[in-house]
Amino acid sequence: MISKDLKIEYLDRLSTPYEKNGKQECFKQQYLHGKGNELTKKFWSLTSSARLCFDLYSWMACDPVYEAIEFEKKLPGIKSGGREIHPDMDVYYEKDDGIYFIESKYTEKINNKNYKKQLPEAYWNTNDTYKNSKGKDTTCPIEERYDKKSIVMNAFLHFIEEIESIAKDQKQKSWFDAKQETCHLLGIVLFAINKKPEKPIHFLNVAANYCEDPFAEEFRSKAEAMVKDIFSKSSINVSFDYELTSVKDYFEKPLSLGQKGYQTEIAIEDLLKDKSRYKVTIPL
Repeated sequence: MISKDLKIEYLDRLSTPYEKNGKQECFKQQYLHGKGNELTKKFWSLTSSARLCFDLYSWMACDPVYEAIEFEKKLPGIKSGGREIHPDMDVYYEKDDGIYFIESKYTEKINNKNYKKQLPEAYWNTNDTYKNSKGKDTTCPIEERYDKKSIVMNAFLHFIEEIESIAKDQKQKSWFDAKQETCHLLGIVLFAINKKPEKPIHFLNVAANYCEDPFAEEFRSKAEAMVKDIFSKSSINVSFDYELTSVKDYFEKPLSLGQKGYQTEIAIEDLLKDKSRYKVTIPL
């Protein structure tokens, strides 16, 4: 856990409001509204991906180039047990050239061999009755779970079966979480169908512990093709791309680790190198 002084520093930074499009926003409220309870124990861990996100992207609040910046962005999701299950996207930002969704990883690892078991049955069980996340029988036709969007439903049912067929052979844990990515992909698709955006949509998994992973790349390729096909069939006339990358490679391109962190005079790269803040060194 980080020290009390650093915790106070982060709380001050999180609580300082910013303005976008004439509206005041607050990062602290965004984290509190997310379902992950990020501002409890997890945020103060020396291996916190949520705090890493804050240090990497919160400076955008002060840059007018960015029209929007939000953490724990609540996306539309599958309907189950009389409620909608909203996936929370780690980072959402928008500028002239597009809408960006970022999944951020630090040290987390998952065994994708259990992909379909980890993915809620609401996504793939075509019977009217299925098990909810607590293992209780729930009744809702799959068409209604996908909000009667047959193009989306059929695409995801096929995609999930394809991924299951290759995930079962995975033997080692990976930084890539196929279950989580599936939920986020559905959220992005439903977001696009609801909002009909006019800008390109970019989905990026930016992992501090990134390394080449053939399963992750195959998942990415199939997912990108699926979403493009859904967009085409749903008359969503914007491009979509999906990328897997490291923090180092991503920030060397459109962004800069030399930026000062939000509400601090310390450069982002120095925040990340500080052992009192982060236990595992991020390659920069």
